[in-house]
Amino acid sequence: MRRLAWLVATALLLSPDVAPAGLICGRTVVLPGASKREVLAKCGQPSRRQSLDGRPLRGRGRKGGGGREIWVYDLGSRQLVRYLTFDRGRLRSIDFGGYGR
Repeated sequence: MRRLAWLVATALLLSPDVAPAGLICGRTVVLPGASKREVLAKCGQPSRRQSLDGRPLRGRGRKGGGGREIWVYDLGSRQLVRYLTFDRGRLRSIDFGGYGR
């Protein structure tokens, strides 16, 4: 299983057309379609969460997956900030911003 994850991660890094679609968290890859639970297990807690209208979410979110929200992963000044957009509990897109703080 580790070998498969390594191969997928390597393919994502080497393929410019595919790399922006996935997010590497440690030794695993998160792809659109993953559940919130999967993303938390692979990437840990985000730096912050916001509903799509910009309001911060408190706690671990709503039961049942909730509506649309954005999770922000700010991993420091040497890495790009990641914006994960969820809709009905599923990861829909992964966007990258500038360097973190």
